[in-house]
Amino acid sequence: MSTPLSLSTKRYNIVVFCTTIAVIGLTVCGCSPSMNDYKDTVRDGIKTLPHVREMKQMFPNAPMDNFITQYGFDEHVPVAWNTVTYIYGRYELGYQVGVIVDYKNNRISKIVSEPTFYLLEIQKVSAPTSDGVVATSYSSERVIHEKDWKKVVAAKGDFSVIGINLITNSPIAGFDDYVHGKRKDIVQVDP
Repeated sequence: MSTPLSLSTKRYNIVVFCTTIAVIGLTVCGCSPSMNDYKDTVRDGIKTLPHVREMKQMFPNAPMDNFITQYGFDEHVPVAWNTVTYIYGRYELGYQVGVIVDYKNNRISKIVSEPTFYLLEIQKVSAPTSDGVVATSYSSERVIHEKDWKKVVAAKGDFSVIGINLITNSPIAGFDDYVHGKRKDIVQVDP
């Protein structure tokens, strides 16, 4: 049985769209900060935000995206930091936290909210259409609070310590198409 598109999935899709539009707008209009500023700022977040480092340590070979949702460039207004990684051929693990960005120095200057983690289990992925679109159904979505996240980190990525038993040896057919579709519009930033 498939579940309807969840709130966090809808939010993620909107975030990716808004981030893409903002970055394209910056590139086209030549406004400050530039695309290089954006990438340098994301690189800083990859290095300095502890939960990003934890995700990279637990899943070092998994595809991972890091991006900042841009709703403006006022360094006093929080924006959302997002990290998404794709694991075991069937899960999307996401992290989101509010941050203040210092655009002048291309760095994350402060975390301003509690982090939110989510784990989506993909149930089915349709074959891609001619324009690369895939339909997806989800079998579960779990929100993980920081207290439980710390237990997962201490257990080196073993989610069973918080009662979530991941299927690690049975990838979903079409998962790579799903990942490609999710990642294609995100500005890729190498650490």
